[in-house]
Amino acid sequence: MNCGAALPRRCANCGSELPPGARFCMHCGQPVITSTPVDENRRSRLAAVAPAPLIEKARAANLAGEHRMVTALLVDVVGSTALAEQVDVETWTEIMNGAFDRLASAIYRYEGTIARLLGDSLLVFFGAPVTHEDDPIRAVRAALDAISSARQYAEEIRQQHGLEFSVRACINTGDVITDSVSEDLSYEYTAVGGAVNLVSRLKFAAPPMTVLISEDTYRFIEPVFDYEDLGGIEVKGRSEPVQVYRVNGPKAQPGALRGLIGLDSPMVGRAFELQTLMGLCEAVQAGLGRAALIVAEPGLGKTRLIAEWKKALTSERHGQANAFRWAEGRCLSYGQGLAYHLVNDLLRGLIGVGETAGEAQTHQALRSLCSDLSEEVAAEIYPALGHLLSIKLDEGAFEHINQLDPQARQARYQSAMRTLLRVLAGRSPVIIILEDLHWADSSSIDLLINLLSLVSEAPLLMCMATRPDLESNGWRLVSAARERLGGGLTELTLNALTDTESRQLVANLLAIEALPESVRKMILAKAEGNPFFVEEVIRMLIDRGAIVRQNGGWAAQDDLEILNIPDNLQGLLLARIDRLPDDIKDTLRVASVIGRQFPVKVLAQVLAQGEQS
Repeated sequence: MNCGAALPRRCANCGSELPPGARFCMHCGQPVITSTPVDENRRSRLAAVAPAPLIEKARAANLAGEHRMVTALLVDVVGSTALAEQVDVETWTEIMNGAFDRLASAIYRYEGTIARLLGDSLLVFFGAPVTHEDDPIRAVRAALDAISSARQYAEEIRQQHGLEFSVRACINTGDVITDSVSEDLSYEYTAVGGAVNLVSRLKFAAPPMTVLISEDTYRFIEPVFDYEDLGGIEVKGRSEPVQVYRVNGPKAQPGALRGLIGLDSPMVGRAFELQTLMGLCEAVQAGLGRAALIVAEPGLGKTRLIAEWKKALTSERHGQANAFRWAEGRCLSYGQGLAYHLVNDLLRGLIGVGETAGEAQTHQALRSLCSDLSEEVAAEIYPALGHLLSIKLDEGAFEHINQLDPQARQARYQSAMRTLLRVLAGRSPVIIILEDLHWADSSSIDLLINLLSLVSEAPLLMCMATRPDLESNGWRLVSAARERLGGGLTELTLNALTDTESRQLVANLLAIEALPESVRKMILAKAEGNPFFVEEVIRMLIDRGAIVRQNGGWAAQDDLEILNIPDNLQGLLLARIDRLPDDIKDTLRVASVIGRQFPVKVLAQVLAQGEQS
């Protein structure tokens, strides 16, 4: 105002000087560009079409001032300035609106929320305000789906306007501080540790139509996706190169998300449950149908028990696994709104194809199975099962199934599955595994409830694994099994490991009995008998160099401390906390400030003082 010299722009969060044209602070990652009216209109329009369950969860989050670990996804239109100059303003606005509509669809499918919409970029958070235990995986799947949708859209733009339209997606995982969500789903955030800044920088290394992730995201998703290691890249504001990876797609055979690579332990504390499942197999081999229910909190070993059960049939019973036909259907954490996703996965298990199998391979597998059946049975089940798998049928068969109302279509699916399972069980006993029922979709549960009677009619063992979530769709199948199967249902509840069992697990994983007792106690105190927690605490200690390889064994470093929860557990715990009523969440917040142990009356007094103030 006095001499006319331009004043430096500074970040409102950390005060650092900002270079011209900066969208984010290079030091703390705080956004510095104000949204334009066009941006706000687009964001409001996209928020209006968000799925109702996501809107409800976001508005109920109540996260004002909370630290959250998020996986940030930035989807950026490549060369937008040059492209916009080739068409008029109205046409470019229409093109961008169409692009954002398609991108938002992929984002909402996995319950991400739009943190910022700035010009040609969408910044999306997975982990706040809505938290899931697998947010990094959801972010990568959303990015892959967004790229797939963008490829189709790019072809439309090429034909209509002659433009080479493309986007790129970059992902990083780190901390932010979030505020509460407003009625229009907007919320403010403060970046912590450069998490947002890094994802905005990665786009300069990302080729068009690719997904690039940082090392901080890679460690969460490595078992699930095929990737290419691109090495380290120089990023402004970082003293060391940042390791990045290009994600190519889901793995045909995903690895285990839990467990420590290079460290293994025999199963601990589940001998009775394993022996019970083996006994059920003997009953089914004798021609009797049975059902099993495995109930446990997260991390207590449901999946590990099932894996050891299958392994035991092979090794201990000299190849008895070949006497059974196994089929596994696994629910997805984001699949509750996907009709028949559990039954679809189960059917893929029966015909022997995975999630990544193409339509031609899936079609061939179904034809191969049907060709092995009688002509009459094949003619009955092929159209319904093909429609359920969403593969191309001949026009008459497809139209016949497609024109049915939802109830009639489900009846056809149900009849076809019943016939298929009855025929297969007539050849050899069938074991059906239904994992993570707490995430099951409603339509699959309706169908499976009506298949429960097969347990009384054929040598079939139906094993259901779930968390004790009485409000979930999957629990309806549990209730129906209890009511209809009576003594044909065996229930197994997995409890936390005892102190002795936990100590044995630590000793097995670290392959050393001489681990300092102080270290052992620290691990046990944090894990509290949960096998998954034991593994993750050990992983954190190894990653931080607190426990190191030494002379063929493990050694603890001096001044060992565990100050926080391992990253892999934060999403799991926060996702469960977020489902609690607001008053209980408020109580937890107060309790966390008081300390780990305290008399209940102290908590009551603090809460009472808070209400008075």
